[in-house]
Amino acid sequence: DSKVALGQVGQGVQLDAVLTRYNQGALESSNTVTDMAISGKGFFQVTDGVDLYYTRAGDFRTDDQGVLRTPSGLALNGYKYNADGTKGSLQQVTIDKFSKMPAKTTTAVDMRYNLGLSTPSSTDATNPYFTLLSSYDATGSPPISNTAYGYAQAITMYGADGTQQQATIYFDAASSSQPDSVVKYLIATGDTAKDGTATAGTGALMTGTLTFDSTGQLKDMTAFTPAVAGSTNLTDWVPSQLSAGGLPQMTVNGVATTVDLGIRSTGGWQNAPANAAAVGTSQSALGGMGTGATVAVDATTNYTGTSPVTRRNTQDGYASGTLSNISIASDGTVVGNYSNNQSANLWQIPICRFTSEDGLRREGNNLFTASPDAGKMEMGVAGTENYGTIRAYNTENSNVDMATEMTNMIITQRGFQSNSKVVTTADQMLQKAVELKR
Repeated sequence: DSKVALGQVGQGVQLDAVLTRYNQGALESSNTVTDMAISGKGFFQVTDGVDLYYTRAGDFRTDDQGVLRTPSGLALNGYKYNADGTKGSLQQVTIDKFSKMPAKTTTAVDMRYNLGLSTPSSTDATNPYFTLLSSYDATGSPPISNTAYGYAQAITMYGADGTQQQATIYFDAASSSQPDSVVKYLIATGDTAKDGTATAGTGALMTGTLTFDSTGQLKDMTAFTPAVAGSTNLTDWVPSQLSAGGLPQMTVNGVATTVDLGIRSTGGWQNAPANAAAVGTSQSALGGMGTGATVAVDATTNYTGTSPVTRRNTQDGYASGTLSNISIASDGTVVGNYSNNQSANLWQIPICRFTSEDGLRREGNNLFTASPDAGKMEMGVAGTENYGTIRAYNTENSNVDMATEMTNMIITQRGFQSNSKVVTTADQMLQKAVELKR
């Protein structure tokens, strides 16, 4: 019915709706580590100190206080790592460019080798398994003659104040009454090498033996440490204490330090002598770890006919250091890299997501605020579940396809031009009608 149609209200020209597109935009690389793009779903949480906002624009920069901020001055929120490695409360991410890492004393050394030793360089008819200790002279330079051992390797350890101390582990073949091969060793402070260059040593720390099967695989170990510091008397050298993990321990500058050559005990020492002097020439009197030994896949070996090779020679101490730079992992972990070649986790930048992104309130400047229509906000680790990953050195471009939008604008313009012709034509027709009447 035309009369009914004339009485209805049409849509006319008005704003229908404003919808935000939350699909992924293209990533563009940058040369700034704090440019962070989210690949996938999620938002960064930022704050003005009072209210919380959410954004995908991750072009953050540090201010004069080290706080990571957006171009409009909002601070990025994140979890700060405590000194013990746990995460603290949510707070503004701050990078102290002058932060320092304190020194850490050495508490563990990990040394794995292939020795290839079969002929003793030093012998002793009375104590054949402790010739390295009897040859050691703490005041000598070198402390042990370079002809008294088959292989030696130095390792740098650190004190509580970050001072360096050189230690050396010496190896030499020992006689064996069984098909197995035996290698004796000594760990002492001071640095020596085959070429004779050295600094005077300051003390023997641990001595003992390694037993290998006929194929050269490590099967047992003994370890003795001095009950009287500085003594080279075998009666003062007793079986070492074992750590909770079953590794023998030596005392370095008053600190218990574990020694890992690739074998540990799950049941303590077995048939251990009272002291090193009680061993004499009896190989069976050495005792050892026995059936309680657990041997690592990459443990020290003694393949005959091969040259000595260092596979691993590390320790867990280090000097103090100053922050050099940071890196940001895909899970949002901000890692500080220090001048002492150490690194530490500083911050965890979380990713936020909502039940309904369309319910977020637009605040301008790429910012959104939560509203009841957005539903529950969840904060989690980037790269887990449905959280996007963080890409450092990247920014996210607009997700608008400019070519498509320009095409649509041209089509709209042409439509407007076509419609305007209708008005022009009608005007001309009315003008002619008026002229005919005249």
